[in-house]
Amino acid sequence: MPKWNYGDAYLRYPINDGEIAVFDNGSMVKVHNIFDPLPEFMLTADLVFVDPPWNLGNLNTFYTKAERSDYQESFERFYKRLFECIAQMAPATCYVEVGKEYLAEFILEMKHLYRSVTFYNSTYYHKKNHLCYVIRGGTKRKKLPLDYMDEEDIIAWICENEDYSCIGDLCMGRGLVGVNAHRAGKRFVGTELSPKRLSVLLEAMTKKGHGYRKE
Repeated sequence: MPKWNYGDAYLRYPINDGEIAVFDNGSMVKVHNIFDPLPEFMLTADLVFVDPPWNLGNLNTFYTKAERSDYQESFERFYKRLFECIAQMAPATCYVEVGKEYLAEFILEMKHLYRSVTFYNSTYYHKKNHLCYVIRGGTKRKKLPLDYMDEEDIIAWICENEDYSCIGDLCMGRGLVGVNAHRAGKRFVGTELSPKRLSVLLEAMTKKGHGYRKE
């Protein structure tokens, strides 16, 4: 499926199912199915930002892009597992991006985990008609300048301004959270279903001068 080859980074920086890439700054990422047991290194994150699939169709599109055929039949099963992983990680602060369809359900799940939950209006791809929401959970309510910022700018702001030592992402994709954490001089950990998408991050980090080993 050539259109999902992401610039052929996987040919230059291959990583396989189940493999972990350990960077020389201590950051770690793994090709991983969220329904499998959470890798231990994910528990080192004290901040989370995750942009998961927003509905069942979107979820199964990512299975297609990962060249998998074990499609899911229930989106509720997926997001319940997502929040189960967040609960296990127990970060002090958590951000979850979502579309309108499941906004209420995601807010409810966040309220099960955090004393203070709020959400911000956002966009993606820097297009005003591409609307989404970023939910924040923490111990204290904070007034942050995030409303109506694009999700990419929100990620950059979080990595630069939140108080944390390591940020985690359960749906790492091509590594936007990792790239911004690196720019802020912080460590990151993440999991991603698609080896080809994760290879994009491996290439980006290598070009920034960070070597890695695979385990």
